[in-house]
Amino acid sequence: MKVCMTAGGTGGHIFPAIALADACKTASMDVFFIGNKDKMEALEVPKAGYPFFEIENKGYRGNLINKFNVLFGQFKAIHAASKIIKKQRPDIVVAFGGYVTVPVVIAARLYKINVLIHEQNAVAGKANIFLSRFVDGIAVSYPQSLAQFKHHDVRLIGNPRATVAHKSVFEENLIESMGLDPNKKTALIVMGSQGSESVNEVLKEFISNASSSPHQFIIATGRKHYREFVENLIIPKNVIVTDFVDQIKLLSKIDLLIARGGATSAAEMLAKGVASIIIPSPYVPNNHQLHNAMALSEKGASVCIEEKDLTSQKLLDQANEILGNNQLRSTMASEAKALGLPDALDKMVDWVKEIV
Repeated sequence: MKVCMTAGGTGGHIFPAIALADACKTASMDVFFIGNKDKMEALEVPKAGYPFFEIENKGYRGNLINKFNVLFGQFKAIHAASKIIKKQRPDIVVAFGGYVTVPVVIAARLYKINVLIHEQNAVAGKANIFLSRFVDGIAVSYPQSLAQFKHHDVRLIGNPRATVAHKSVFEENLIESMGLDPNKKTALIVMGSQGSESVNEVLKEFISNASSSPHQFIIATGRKHYREFVENLIIPKNVIVTDFVDQIKLLSKIDLLIARGGATSAAEMLAKGVASIIIPSPYVPNNHQLHNAMALSEKGASVCIEEKDLTSQKLLDQANEILGNNQLRSTMASEAKALGLPDALDKMVDWVKEIV
């Protein structure tokens, strides 16, 4: 069986697709990807070891002339995707969101190839909403998403990254190896793989106040922000500042996650059952991170602090409250685990086989 994956633009789309690709490969399927030639997928997919075929497609933004150019570009992208589909002849296409998926799915339907789409966020993206009328099935990650698609086969599956997190093996002495006390409550603060310049400014003041906390904090700034962040910064003993962390490895060893509201981060945190404070990015399409955060906070699994309301003292007070209250933290962790869907990957692989 041959599977075509398509996902584009952000890690929230790409990494769940790669997780499914790995599972399909384990199940003796051949996998290849189609994506934009100048976006994140062009780097990450070959790095993961999968054949990558390039097309060029852009989103519908800007003035009328730009939108006309994009519309014209759609026809070129569909033509390019069709040539790849015709030559590779996949049995199924699985699309994980991003504008690049639109011409790929349309090309697949022109050749009568089965299509599944996966929605990672609580509020469905425009590409997936548009494509939903052409596909054989739709996998969603949040119960709230079920009603957003008018389709006969929409299933609550979860995010494939949840399974990756659930099956991950942690290092026993990881906290000690970072120079921290294994007997203290620990919070990890990470604003996505790239970090956040705006939140980092708040975190500098947070660090200055954190020395008074009985707890300890690991802060990942993002690689491009690290040097500027630590310059002239006095870091107390209960704080570790680093450019990057492997979040999955740390999830089993921390007591609180403070993070953005991206779908991948949320899926991993829920699968591990970790209490969280979410600071959703206001700079994303459809404000989807806020909707993800609200879906979790409404169930008591997380506390949501919008960036416009964020201060260093507010963040420290909230972190201290959760870390210092075992019952509260345990309840949040239990609610998170109840929302987690750790078998998402297995269900997706089974669905791929079912459709083909």
